[in-house]
Amino acid sequence: MKIVSLLLLCTFTLFAETRYEYAYSLYKLKEYTKARIELQHLFQEDQDYDAAYLLGYMYEHGEGCKRNVEKAMFYYKEASHGYYLQRKADPSREAKKEQKKIVAKLNDINDSQTYETIKQYAQSNYNIKAYKTNYFLPISYRYGGEYTPAGSHDIRRAEIEFQVSIRYDFATNLLHYNGIYTFAYTQKSFWQAYGESAYFRESNYNPEFFATFPFAYKYLKAVRLDIAHQSNGRGGRDERSWNYVAGTLFFQTDRLFTKLKIWHRLHDSVDYNPKLIDYMGHGELSFIVPYKQHLMKLLLRSNFSGKNAVEFSYSYPFFGSKDLFFYLKTFNGYGESLIDYNHKIDKVGFGFSISR
Repeated sequence: MKIVSLLLLCTFTLFAETRYEYAYSLYKLKEYTKARIELQHLFQEDQDYDAAYLLGYMYEHGEGCKRNVEKAMFYYKEASHGYYLQRKADPSREAKKEQKKIVAKLNDINDSQTYETIKQYAQSNYNIKAYKTNYFLPISYRYGGEYTPAGSHDIRRAEIEFQVSIRYDFATNLLHYNGIYTFAYTQKSFWQAYGESAYFRESNYNPEFFATFPFAYKYLKAVRLDIAHQSNGRGGRDERSWNYVAGTLFFQTDRLFTKLKIWHRLHDSVDYNPKLIDYMGHGELSFIVPYKQHLMKLLLRSNFSGKNAVEFSYSYPFFGSKDLFFYLKTFNGYGESLIDYNHKIDKVGFGFSISR
């Protein structure tokens, strides 16, 4: 608990505004000249299109500078181009275009609120995003270790493994630290589809609430505070569940991204897996390396007494696709699933992912 308390203290005492928020605060205080200089640095160094838009507005209205329509148009065009590129990169862009065609063919509704409800229903335009990797592995092969027996069911070495992970960002900047506040849900399932009785050997459910705060420091890029529950949804002797709070630090060094996550298990009135932390430890370290269209991830976890875990994944666009990727995943160690948290498992899987 001391580790988490220290992380919380450091987070709320070290928060600094992002450069854009700082520049915008100067603008709101009518420190126009200082704001303009800061915004120009932002645009030139970081290609910040929000900064470009505000610069265009300032030159259009002569705020902190002489009114200059040509410069205003230049910055407006830069901002517009940047926003277009961001929108163009959205993999759902084409699907949304087709959804709009569906709405356009619906009968006219005079009531605007009713029409808006119909449009939401027809287009399903809700702010749901991918969270962790969403993948489907038709072949996930265990070449080492043993699973927990599943009653009278036969357990095959090869199975289907998949993960569904989504997030909903429901608020921003509530505490004036540029935070993003999020609900997330992740489900990872192991399907013994190749046996005589195709059953789900194990599924793990992980709802979370977290707040992510960006940083403008050289290496430290964000801090996340998390409260979460994880369970396999079973009862009796096979139940595995725990509640925890966590803090995560995100770093960047050139093309290397590093994520350090530290957690503390909360007290449960009934402890279904009292030795969980003995195998899972108190945190994990992840390295993410993007290179051109390749993306590699390495996760390391240890309790520093021999109970370790190493997970490696690799993804690459599937025949040039922007939203479908070839996906390879290996796992060696403890904690692959809740039912087998105390079993050493060695696996390799091949398949596809629809998020990275």
